[in-house]
Amino acid sequence: MLNKGFIRFSGKETVVGEPLIKGIKNSFTYEFWVKPLVEHKNSIQTFLRTPGLRGQNYVIGPGHGGLNHVAGAGVSVGTNGVTVFEHTNNYLPATLVYKREIHDWTHVAVVYKNKVPFLFINGKLVKRGLKSIKSEVYASGVFGGLEPYGYFNGYLGEIRIWDHPRKQSQIRKNMYKNLTGSERGLYGCWNLKEDDFNIWTRNSYNIGLKKVQEKEKVEVEENPIIKNIIDISTPRIKKINNKDIDVIVCVHNALNDVKECLESLIAKETVPFNLIVIDDGSDQQTEKFLKSFANKYSVQLIRNKHAVGYTKAANQGLKLSKANYCVLLNSDTIVTLRWLEKLIQCIETESKVGIIGPVSNAASWQSVPEVIENNDWATNLLNLTVEEQSRVVEKASLKSYPEVSFLNGFCLMIKREVINTIGYFDQDTFAKGYGEENDYCLRAVGAGFKLKVSDDCFIYHKKSKSYTINKRKILKTYANQLLMKKYSIDEIRMGTQALKSNEHLSLLRSNMKKELNKIPKNHDPSILFILPVKSGGGGVHSVIQETIGLQGLNINAKVATKEKLKKDYYDNYPEATKYLMFYSDENELLRISQHFDIVVATIFSSVKILKKIIDKIPHIKPAYYIQDYEPWFFKENQLNHIEAQKSYELIPNIHAFAKTDWICDMVKKNHGLEVHKIKPSLDQSLFNPHYKKSKSNQIRITAMIRPKTPRRSPKETMQVLKEIKEKYGNKVKISVFGCSNYELKSLGIGTNFIFNNYGILKRHQVASLFKETDIFIDLSTYQAFGRTGLEAMSVGCCVILPDIGGINEYAVHNENSFLVNIQQKDQVIKYLSLLIEDPSIQTKFSRNAIKTASSYSIEAAAKSEAEFFLGIVQK
Repeated sequence: MLNKGFIRFSGKETVVGEPLIKGIKNSFTYEFWVKPLVEHKNSIQTFLRTPGLRGQNYVIGPGHGGLNHVAGAGVSVGTNGVTVFEHTNNYLPATLVYKREIHDWTHVAVVYKNKVPFLFINGKLVKRGLKSIKSEVYASGVFGGLEPYGYFNGYLGEIRIWDHPRKQSQIRKNMYKNLTGSERGLYGCWNLKEDDFNIWTRNSYNIGLKKVQEKEKVEVEENPIIKNIIDISTPRIKKINNKDIDVIVCVHNALNDVKECLESLIAKETVPFNLIVIDDGSDQQTEKFLKSFANKYSVQLIRNKHAVGYTKAANQGLKLSKANYCVLLNSDTIVTLRWLEKLIQCIETESKVGIIGPVSNAASWQSVPEVIENNDWATNLLNLTVEEQSRVVEKASLKSYPEVSFLNGFCLMIKREVINTIGYFDQDTFAKGYGEENDYCLRAVGAGFKLKVSDDCFIYHKKSKSYTINKRKILKTYANQLLMKKYSIDEIRMGTQALKSNEHLSLLRSNMKKELNKIPKNHDPSILFILPVKSGGGGVHSVIQETIGLQGLNINAKVATKEKLKKDYYDNYPEATKYLMFYSDENELLRISQHFDIVVATIFSSVKILKKIIDKIPHIKPAYYIQDYEPWFFKENQLNHIEAQKSYELIPNIHAFAKTDWICDMVKKNHGLEVHKIKPSLDQSLFNPHYKKSKSNQIRITAMIRPKTPRRSPKETMQVLKEIKEKYGNKVKISVFGCSNYELKSLGIGTNFIFNNYGILKRHQVASLFKETDIFIDLSTYQAFGRTGLEAMSVGCCVILPDIGGINEYAVHNENSFLVNIQQKDQVIKYLSLLIEDPSIQTKFSRNAIKTASSYSIEAAAKSEAEFFLGIVQK
């Protein structure tokens, strides 16, 4: 609790401790009490751009990291929300953005855990941000603002900085308590009173931090007793597990819709739930799919041999459920990201809220942005993906959670208390599934429960295909007649009129139309990369990290790979799991693909898959990420060689792109296909020169050996390394990676010299090895790009690379590298000896290599690709 006063910052003052607190990085906690008086400039959550440059209300100014791989973390708080920024060279993005009204004293905690920011408001977790792409994120000791980016205007109380990520229970336990200063992990605790702090004016910031004169002192007040802290955080369940939520889906035929619905539930699961599927007498094909799906995902499946109607099927599910929350979801829906969290937030706003529903494109009075089209209920078929529509709703919503009299039955979240009080649907009166939700809503309201709309949650609704349009109209008319017999006409009419004139829903629709008008006609395309190969190769690295980069530009980019490779990809790319999609067969890939504007083949064998996709879904734009000249991988009489040759001509007018001029020229020369040049990517958060290598009297030489890939010259490379070891003895230390000891022996050459084999390494392990390496050699017969060579250069290694291929994108002979004809072993030995014996060449190459590699980044590559993809959809 604030009890020692606070300071009124007027937007002119700052307190400078340490711009970067060098002892605290990657995992730490900021805590403070705050009452902002002005808005700050809202930003988009992203890795890229620099929205923190202007218009911020910095409580903690993000200190400048100084080096490209180091960032300082800052926090801006306005009356319209909280934003976390990271700051270093040409880099000030918003990595966590939380929009919400803040007008009273509020406790804010920003917890960094392994470079991921988490935001707690009044002791409750409300938002997880983006994991930093920088190697190190430091706590900042600049309070009250940062020149010239923005100064805090409002009241600021106690600030605490911890050297570890605090848990929610720790934050809530101590947020009101006075600290002694001896608490474990507490770096500093500042009660903001003028006597305790040096306050500096903005005007004097750059001229020696002149102390504020007496007349310029900021206002200091005694803190009032704060009895009721307004909780502006979004309510949520303390712990959510699959016993808390049951999602019930009733199915009757319409297999394609059912597949999309169930697959979206699995793909968008961010809160655990138990899935119950009631198969209400579906045909044989649907029955077979549901059994397979239930076995695959541990779904509780109940089958009715003959259809009993929606209402009875829904009651079957409700009676099976024992959860605190039951969600009845139509089988012709597609859920969106964080849908369950949003519904839970809405239903927990008041204890008497018993049933809630989301908004949709087609849900009668819950439809957005239009309710009526052509004298009928609107379906709002927008030129956007489902997730794009959801994001527009999020932007437009004020989270007012309007109270209503009726809810559309396409998606209902029902509290257990409601079921315990009023029972189940009236299956005798409304057996066919129309009118039962209106009856249930009226019964719930009559029992004292409230109904609300989660106006920030969007779920796509196709309109059921289980019944024909004419049959639906007949059923609706009959259901309305039955409803009139149970309730008075006035009661129903008043509830309907209240829904029709609901100001909150009207405002949401109006705001949504404004947001839609802001979207350019040629909106950012959605991209799906098909990557049906094991992880670990340079081409896979490129696709994964560039997908992350595109997501940082707010472009919906995903990677689709085989279901059997799921563990492989999760192990190697934990930072990209939310951007990965998995398919068990080509039919499943076809269903995934239909939600994207552009589908990209990434290897020759995926082009024929892409052709099948566009043959069935003509609106998809086909693209081909050519990462090597793959016919050279095989002998001319091999089937793979023939398929690789045909891949460039299989799809007429395919949009091809590559990262080097050499690839572009080879494909153009041999196949007549124009290939667009994009920028290559380099993960500078891993591969950078800013970690000091340990001192060694030996020259450390490293090479990658892959016996399974003959073009990488594994035998020739080992022979060169052996001769160098024999020539220089203990003056050199030899290391290799990329294969097992067994594979090395299979080469059939002598390995009877001293060297270390590090085996098959993950990317961070390769980066660590390079940072302990002086010389890296790649003696491949050619390299289409040679990612490993660039990665080695980025940390300051001297490199020897092949003179054939796309290496010259970054390697310049005798400037930052030696380029060699690997067929001439004497030449290779000569240049390697020069590097070993002449420290001046090492220094020159290392310095120039770092400078060259610094111009490559994931961000630049992603922007290059984004421009290319946008050009495709604009044609």
